[in-house]
Parts: sequence; C-alpha cells; structure tokens
Amino acid sequence: MTISTPRRSVTWRPDRAIHRFSTYRHLHRLLIPFLAIWATGFILLIRQQYYIPTPEYIGCTASPWDNWPPDVCGINATDCATDLVTASYRCPGACRDVTLGNPRWVGGEQVNGVPFVVGGNSDTYRADSWICPAAIHANMISPRFGGCVTVDAIPFLQGASGFLNSTSNGITSSSFLPHFPGAFTLTSHSQTGCIDLHAYISTYNALCLAIFTLFLQPSTGVLYSVLMVLGYAQIKLVSNPPTMMPDWSAIAGDLPAVLGAVYWIWHVAFKRTLKGFKHLPLETTLWQGLGYWIGVESSTIFAKLPISRLGYDPLDPAGVITLTIIVVLVVIVVVVQVWDMRKYGTVWYYLIRYLPLVPIVILLATLPGYYFRPHHYLLSLLALPVLSLPNRVSLFLQAFFLGLFLDGVGRWGWDSIIETKAALLGDADAGTGTPTFDLVNSTASLLSWDGGSDVGDSTGSGVGVMIDDVLREWDLMTNSESSE
Repeated sequence: MTISTPRRSVTWRPDRAIHRFSTYRHLHRLLIPFLAIWATGFILLIRQQYYIPTPEYIGCTASPWDNWPPDVCGINATDCATDLVTASYRCPGACRDVTLGNPRWVGGEQVNGVPFVVGGNSDTYRADSWICPAAIHANMISPRFGGCVTVDAIPFLQGASGFLNSTSNGITSSSFLPHFPGAFTLTSHSQTGCIDLHAYISTYNALCLAIFTLFLQPSTGVLYSVLMVLGYAQIKLVSNPPTMMPDWSAIAGDLPAVLGAVYWIWHVAFKRTLKGFKHLPLETTLWQGLGYWIGVESSTIFAKLPISRLGYDPLDPAGVITLTIIVVLVVIVVVVQVWDMRKYGTVWYYLIRYLPLVPIVILLATLPGYYFRPHHYLLSLLALPVLSLPNRVSLFLQAFFLGLFLDGVGRWGWDSIIETKAALLGDADAGTGTPTFDLVNSTASLLSWDGGSDVGDSTGSGVGVMIDDVLREWDLMTNSESSE
C-alpha cells in the first residue's frame, strides 16, 4: 500500500533551527564515528557489568533452599541440607519490586504479591527466604543498584525459631514462630564491581540515541536499524539481565526470527511514518524516544500493574480499573487513527485485513483445555500496521510497540498464543480437592480424614503431612475415600 506523506504544516520552531544547524555544520559526517564511539562505550559497560570478577551473580528470587513446592526438600528437609552453605553472592538491582506471583503459605499465613522474606527482625532469616530482598531488608545492599552480600548459614537442624517480621527499606517480612531446620544471617560484602549498572547503561543509551536522532540526520532506514539493534541488545544484556555470563549462543539463535519480524514491521509501519517526520528531528527525538524507552523498559515500568496472566487469572478490583483505563486509551487511539485514515482513504484497506482475525480469535479462545494468551509480541504485531500514519500518535505508539515487541521476544521468547492450564499454573495451587479432617476420631498420634469425592477422584498418588512447613511424613495413598 502506498500513501502520500506530506510534510507537517504545523512544526515547532526549534525543529527548523536544529535542522538548519545540523545541515549547515554537516553533522551527518559524524554519524559513523559517533556510532563507533557509542558501541565502544556500550561494550565497555557490558564488560564492567559481567566480566569483572565478583561473587556469583544470582537472581532476585534465589534462596539457599528452593523450598517450593513445599515437599521439594524431602522428609525433615534433609534433601536440602547440603544447599545451606556460607557463600557470597551478587544481587541485581530493583529486587524490591520482584514479588510472588502465586500465593504461598508461611505457617498459617498466606502471602502473595510481596518479596518472599521470612524473619529478619532478629537478623535471622528462614532458609527459603529470597536472598537479595532479604539483603535489602537487612540494609546490606541498595534497593535500586543491588550489591554483594554474604550468606552465613546456621548449621542444618540447629536452625532457628521465632522468625519475627519487620518492615525495612520498603519490604515487610513474614513471621514464623516455630522451629525451622534451615536459617541464615547476612553480612555486608564490600567489593568493586558489585553494583548493577542497569540504570547507568540505560541512561547512556538513551542520551546517545537522543543525540544521534536530534543532530546527526540519520536516514529513516539507519534510524530504524539502530532502534532495532539497540532494543534487542538492551533487553538481552541489560533490562533482562541473566543470572550468569550472557548466553551468546541463545542471543544469536533468537536473532534471525527477530530480524525477520522487524523487517516486516519496517515495511508496514515505520517506513511511512518516519518519512513524514524526516525534517523534524526534535519531534522525532521526543515522541519516538519516549515511546521507545517505555516499550523497551515496559517490564520494569509496568511491573506493579495488577494484571497478570490476562485470560487465566481473575482480575481483582484494581486490575479491573487498570484494564478499563487501558481499554479507554485504546478506544481513543483507534478513534484518532480512523479519523486520520479517512483522509488517506485507508479505512477499508485495514478493515478487510483485520476483520478475518475476529473468528480466528474466537475459535482459539474457545478451544477446550486451552487458554487464549495475547502475549506482548502478538499485541505489538497486531497494532503496528495501523500505526503507519504521519502523525504524532503513530510516531509515539509504533516506537512503543517496537520496544514492547522486542521486550516480549527478548525476555520470554515466542510463546504460543494458546497455552494449557499446566503451563500457566506454574507453582500455584492446582485447585484440587482438600480433605475434611475428622477431629472426633483423631488423637495426638492418629490423624483421620475423609477424602470426599473431590480428593478421591483426583490423580493423587500419596499423602504428605506438613508440620510447621516441613514435610514430616509421606505415604502412598491406599484408600481413596478415608485414610489414616
């Protein structure tokens, strides 16, 4: 499809001044040297981030005991005994914002939507607490920039009791009073190279992109290529930091499919819009740059939105409000775009191509045993073709959706549009039946219960007894209706 893209009749006065200055000073001659300097600086920052000797780099949810599901440590937690060791670790930044996605039980308390930290009021943490949030809670590392910390393991079985909760640095820990066989304390670990450079690298790249777009007069194709390469590298190496050295094999393996997709995006969206803003460097820098960085950093910026696994989890009131606001914004954008499409005569062009998708979506959403999952990259690919007009809405949103697309495939890969319940469930409760305990016939050493139809008809193979969050007994199920 070909549409005319005239220059905008209304422009900002600084745009004309910047364009004349760049042209008069022949700043475009600095384009290649600037790209070389930019790339060199980025490489040096990545080297500092990953290749300077530091303690083991762990994720925000790492813990000495990977004690979830609650039976993973075996009877009396002996299978996890060797995992409780004294060692130093390096934590990434922003671990305070990494929270549980599914409910967990800590004694009789159910916790969700918070960093998993148990204890800390007496400087002692339960062994399944997340190390990095615990270090933030203990004021050992920076909530924003991370740092290094030493885990001092308390000998197995000696453990500790009386894990009292407290609030520190924005993290409220959970209480657990009974004895627990695994516990640890934390001490600070001062070493160069421990801080997370995410914020510094992002600021460096944002400033370089702004200078590049504003003054160096890149062609539309060169500008788009830089956006693609920068976004992919930013997400793979900075915004979605690996817990060890970058996996260059995986990064290279994902690249061909990404290149194919972004080439299509260039032809259906960016090519026409950027042509209309070719002589407007300030508008391009501001509108495109803002949308682009919001999209690239979307997983960080929107981490606290109360919408998770849309299409599977029921929404709470805050989630309903958030989704309503998003829908209203989408409707406003659609109205603006349709109004402009009328001027170019492209309304029917897009309707003919989008309407056949409606029955396909309905079919996928009604497949038995599957859930329809509109992932980041799918929403982006769906939205980008209608954001190809020479207006500010298209300039801002196509950059946002390019960043969102790169964030989706760079962070989670090419997940399927339909997924099974098991794939979405993760470590959550499967929702199977629970037994009804017979308190009349139970004694201090004998526990009786009625499984009921829900439990009896389930595929459970055994019975586990958890006491104070530790598996104490495991037996094969011999009676589906009533067990002792």
